[in-house]
Amino acid sequence: MSKILYYIGTYTSETSKGIYGTYLDSKTKEFSQPELFAELPSPTYMVTNKEGTILYSVSETLDRSRGKVTAYSIESSTGKLSKINEAYAPGLGLCHISIDPTERFLFAASYPDATVQVYPILGDGSVGEVICVKGHVGKGVNKARQDKAHAHHVCLTPDEKYLCACDLGIDKVMVYQFDSNSGQLELDEDKSLKLPDGCGPRHMIFHSNGQIAYVLSELSSQVFVLSYNAEEGFTILQTLNALEQLNIASDAAAIRISSDGRFLYTSNRGEDSIALFHINEDSGLLERLSNTSSGGQHPRDFILTDSLLLCANRDSDNIVVYKVSEVDGAIEPIREVTGVSKPVNILEYRFK
Repeated sequence: MSKILYYIGTYTSETSKGIYGTYLDSKTKEFSQPELFAELPSPTYMVTNKEGTILYSVSETLDRSRGKVTAYSIESSTGKLSKINEAYAPGLGLCHISIDPTERFLFAASYPDATVQVYPILGDGSVGEVICVKGHVGKGVNKARQDKAHAHHVCLTPDEKYLCACDLGIDKVMVYQFDSNSGQLELDEDKSLKLPDGCGPRHMIFHSNGQIAYVLSELSSQVFVLSYNAEEGFTILQTLNALEQLNIASDAAAIRISSDGRFLYTSNRGEDSIALFHINEDSGLLERLSNTSSGGQHPRDFILTDSLLLCANRDSDNIVVYKVSEVDGAIEPIREVTGVSKPVNILEYRFK
């Protein structure tokens, strides 16, 4: 099929109503007018299973109502969504979700509650009631943003032995032993990593070599390069600034690695830019190459897909599409998608 679908998660605090979709014609590189695929309160992060038959979304509600995880079946010819079920979080809204490789468990993070949660995936793809909740306690030096712990991101290590949770409020990557049979978590304090005071770790990503991880800190707009092995845990190898303008107020958001493992990108809200780094093939260390305008305000999330980068600018209600150079990773804006209020997450769906 010559079309690719992009799901768009939004904040529904204004005119958006949930999950939207836009089709890319892979021949003309034109995007269709976005349309509503599912009504859902603030679906700010989404994942699909490997087969592309089920989509899971969290709800990051801002009105102090309960968060939830919602499962949808995906219609294979159109990508349209049909609700399967939903499971409510034990507390407030959820901001991030990931899925284990066996597709038996979903991991979620609650920013306001500072909890990491595990949900089972049932045989029909539906999501079960929460089976494990781990809370974080403490605070950081930034009184405005670190008055308490704030879990922000959850992902498994490549060996699937540990679940890592970035906590913005206490400047730590919390590391949990993961029981793949029961889905239970057990904190491993020795392997948990303390980062510099006030940096506010937000998101984390592993290189495909399984030995290097990168943590993006929201409050200091830095990238931390970490070595990893299952026996010793994490060690900080390098710290770089993601901003070009060092004196500007800016909060880092998303972090991605190109499919060939040669380049790393981050989004910066305030500077409103996408930073490009080169990854050293041998060491995994970084060199910042450039910062390119996000083409809007508050670039909260972006994705890399083939030769394109799509960036969701929350406060200017637009998605900017860039062409990505295969030679040096540089990005050049070529399209703009509008018509969705407060876009904050993008997920690609490829038709079989």
